[in-house]
Amino acid sequence: MNGDAEFFELVFDMSLPACLVESIKDCSWMSLANSPRIEAVFGQASVRPGFHSISGMTGMTKWWREELDEETLQCYFGTSEECAAPGYMSRMKTVIIGNLGPDLPFVLDYRESSVDPSVAFLGEGDSWQRISENVCDLILALDPQRADS
Repeated sequence: MNGDAEFFELVFDMSLPACLVESIKDCSWMSLANSPRIEAVFGQASVRPGFHSISGMTGMTKWWREELDEETLQCYFGTSEECAAPGYMSRMKTVIIGNLGPDLPFVLDYRESSVDPSVAFLGEGDSWQRISENVCDLILALDPQRADS
């Protein structure tokens, strides 16, 4: 056994990035819901934002993966296929990490990378939009002072 092995948090066998786990554990992730930069970063004002705990991510992702019927899933521009058309999201390759309000989720998108997922947002438009190359960049965009610490 390697004594230096890192402990990974998993949601449906998808490893959460270390910067996200660290931010959840120090409670700074949830406080990002109050960031004055939300509208600039997401391109939309928030209604009742929520940045989920790991158990919250697991519950929301379970709903997304297992509880939505195919018709309702399409209302969220989702698909059960691992490969999704542009603007759509694969429910098998995502973890819901938060929302900006009712029906305004944002996710880790693992389609391109299983270790460094991008972040996508389903706003009031008609498709999912990539808002950040990864969650570490999202955290810095919402709280630029973290770069100084």
